[in-house]
Amino acid sequence: MRIKPFIILALLSCCHGICLAHGASYTLLRDTSVVIKVKYSDGTAMSYAEVKIFSPNDDEIEYQNGRTDKNGCFAFVPNEQGVWMIKVNDGMGHGINEQVTIKEGSNISGTDYGHSNKNQFIGAMGVILSAVGLLFYWKSKRK
Repeated sequence: MRIKPFIILALLSCCHGICLAHGASYTLLRDTSVVIKVKYSDGTAMSYAEVKIFSPNDDEIEYQNGRTDKNGCFAFVPNEQGVWMIKVNDGMGHGINEQVTIKEGSNISGTDYGHSNKNQFIGAMGVILSAVGLLFYWKSKRK
């Protein structure tokens, strides 16, 4: 009677590699990833925005996709040199479509791809001209 548990224990100890087949491991990589930080024009982070990364060889199926973190950061590891397309969409009409050139052995950290305030100026002028137009229309209807 005591031999059966011993045999079962012996068999289980022989196949412990099979039992651990669903384990996981990780590797910390340094200087191989590209990290982008996306923010709005006022400096606040574009948190949890949708990101699609396209490799130089395929502009239809994304190489990687996901979301930015709370701080507006997203990282990917390119597997080849060339011009990569980065598309970010916050779901509320704001986004970025930028091309980034990846060269072997290049360090692109700290590069800021900011945009000018030209679009803000054009938008503000549109709002002002619309308000003035509505004001003139309203005054012409009162006479």
